Amino acid sequence: MDVEVSVGLAFVAGLASFLAPCVLPLVPAYLGYLSGAALVTPGEHSSRERLAVLLHAVSFVLGFTLVFVLLGAAAGTLGALLKGDVLKIVGSLVMVFFGLALIGILKVPFLYQEAKLQWRGRREWGLLSSLLIGMVFAAGWTPCVGPALGAILALSANQSTAGRGILLLTAYSLGVGLPFILAALVIDRLSAALVRVQRYLPLIQKGVGALLVLAGVVLLTGSFAEIGRWLEQHHIGWDFGL
Repeated sequence: MDVEVSVGLAFVAGLASFLAPCVLPLVPAYLGYLSGAALVTPGEHSSRERLAVLLHAVSFVLGFTLVFVLLGAAAGTLGALLKGDVLKIVGSLVMVFFGLALIGILKVPFLYQEAKLQWRGRREWGLLSSLLIGMVFAAGWTPCVGPALGAILALSANQSTAGRGILLLTAYSLGVGLPFILAALVIDRLSAALVRVQRYLPLIQKGVGALLVLAGVVLLTGSFAEIGRWLEQHHIGWDFGL
C-alpha cells in the first residue's frame, strides 16, 4: 500500500517540475514551435489550429514520458540489485538534498539551467517529430527539473522493482504532461493565465521541497508502510497490484 503514497508523491513532483521557473514560462513557445501556430495574437486560432496544438502536445508528452519511464525502470532494477539499508539511507538523503534544493536552502547552480532545444526536428514528419522532440527535451529538461526528478528516481530505486519504478515515473510524467496538455486546450488564454500563476511559483516550489524533505525522513524511518496501512484501513487510494 506504500506504493500509493509513492505514486501520489511522484505526481506532485511532476506538477512541481511543470511549474519550475525554467519550464513554465517557456510553455507557450514549446506549443508554438510544436504546432507551427502563431500564438502572439490571442483569440484568433481556428478549431483546426487548436486541434493541431493539442495533438502535437500529446505526442510531445508521450516522447518525454518514454524517456522518464525508461529511467524509472533502470532505477527500480538498480534498486533490486542493491537491496539493503545502505540503499534506503542513500535514497533518503538524496530526497532530502533535492527537497532542500527546491526550498532554496541549498544552492546547486546546475539544477537550475534553462531547458534548450538541441534537435529542431522535421516539420514534414508531423506528430512523429513532436514525439522525438519530447524525447530530446527529456534530456534537456533533466538539469532544470533535477530536484524533483532526482528525488523520484531515488524513491524508485528504493521500490526495488522495475515495475514500481515504471509506475512512479509514469505518475511523474503525468504530473508534468497533463498540465502541458491542458495548456494546449486553453492556448488562446495561456499567456494571461501564466502571468497570474507565476507570482505563486516560489511558494509552490518551496511547498513541494518541504514535502520531499518529509518524504525522505519518512523513507529513512520506514514509515511509508505505516502510512500505507492507515490509508488501507480508511479505504483511501487504489491497489496497483505491485
